Amino acid sequence: MKTYPISGFNKARGADELVIYDREGSTGTNNYGVEACVVNGRVIRMGKNNNTVPAGGYVVSGHGKAARFIAETLCIGAKAVIEDGAFSAETDEEALRINADARIQTIIDRIKERESNNEEYDKANTEKLLCEAKSAAEKGEYDRVAALTEEAYYYTAKSVAGEVRAVWHRPHEKSEAEVLATVEKLEDAGFNLILIETNYEGYANAQKCVHDFLPIRKGYENGFDVIECYIRICKQKGIKIHCWFEDFFYGVEGHGCPMAEVHPEWMAKRKDGGLLHDAYDTFYFLNPALPEVRQLLLSLCKEILDNYDFDGLQLDYIRYPVIRGVDRSAGFEEQTKEMFLADTGIDIDGIESTDSEEWKKFLSWRAEKISSYVESVREMILEYRENGRYIELSTAVFGDPIEAVNLKCQNWQYWVKQGWLDAIYPMAYLNDAEDVGNEVGYMVKNYGEAPNISGISPMYSHLPVIESTKQVEQCRKAGAKGVAFFCADSCTDVQLEKLKIGVFRNK
Repeated sequence: MKTYPISGFNKARGADELVIYDREGSTGTNNYGVEACVVNGRVIRMGKNNNTVPAGGYVVSGHGKAARFIAETLCIGAKAVIEDGAFSAETDEEALRINADARIQTIIDRIKERESNNEEYDKANTEKLLCEAKSAAEKGEYDRVAALTEEAYYYTAKSVAGEVRAVWHRPHEKSEAEVLATVEKLEDAGFNLILIETNYEGYANAQKCVHDFLPIRKGYENGFDVIECYIRICKQKGIKIHCWFEDFFYGVEGHGCPMAEVHPEWMAKRKDGGLLHDAYDTFYFLNPALPEVRQLLLSLCKEILDNYDFDGLQLDYIRYPVIRGVDRSAGFEEQTKEMFLADTGIDIDGIESTDSEEWKKFLSWRAEKISSYVESVREMILEYRENGRYIELSTAVFGDPIEAVNLKCQNWQYWVKQGWLDAIYPMAYLNDAEDVGNEVGYMVKNYGEAPNISGISPMYSHLPVIESTKQVEQCRKAGAKGVAFFCADSCTDVQLEKLKIGVFRNK
């Protein structure tokens, strides 16, 4: 048996901890872990977080290293034991048989669902694979059962023609031939929208939008306009292409920050005067509170749209740096302190806790600055439309709307309610498909005024290949109008092939 120490029972789950929940109700865990339900010493369910504790059983819940232990050690039917302060599990012969039967039943259920709803699926391949899987199970060839039923899972997937199938792409191609190869690869897999990044870490990918504070990115000094090339080829193939525009994020430690050198007065600062922010204090941000910063970004958006024939504009990093406490928060620049004092009578330097009413006012005040920028971009987009050019406006946003405001001053739900956005691309970057579906479903239910194109990252997160299909299906079930994968370079040939024969089968 493989063993992992138990950190406690019925308590909050911490970093790398394995916790057992055996009380009535749900575990109350967040989406950043893995859980399994155990009854009579056998795993009966794997996957999502915040599970309901089964009658007569318990939930084993893990984060970080413990989550990896659960994912790699357990399966449906696995034998589980709690002993001497540790959780132990093994996949014995009985577990293998139970798991094989469960896999086969899943395919049978998917067939019934397709046929009862009169939905198309690859019947011939599915029936062949199912027959082979049943035969393999009878012979005790359980690895073969797993392989055959996984393949059948793709063939029984529903494919929705006309939905948005987007992918974010950070360009690296150095020639037209390389651009063509990338576009054709994505097109063949079923993608119909490419979000191409035009600026990254304070450097430009677009040759026509270079400035002293935004120099050309390394590798494109020879003049090859990779953005123009992508647009031309996508237009030829009927693939939509949107500008993926990074807003207030403007550099990474170790890579330089030209903006900080040219316009140091425009940079966001911590309470100690430092420029580095976010989780690991390595990112440079512009100061969203300054009108001149917001005007600069607006002019850069206009410049990119005037110079390139994009179908849409997507705003990313449309927020403040992540707030990790008063001392690790942006907004302590002298200009900002003066403006906030004038507007509210509150001295920022006197705020010591994020639980205080003064901090909440500061949070709202900063969120309003971001919102005013989004509104100005929307007004610009409407001007283009009045002149006969339709450009779609979207934003890449933090999935949880409450945390988006509290951690990033990103009030995207207000933008949706105001009708400023044509679509939102929430970054539901979670490891479990059901957790993704639950988060997307909450957003669709409460903020459905703008189509939800769910951002998912199973490939980037190195999840099993099948998770790409499962997450797409959960997003659809939740009411999303499409999905956006992060990112193109993380898409393996195997993953693309499975999308092509399954959820992206019908163009």
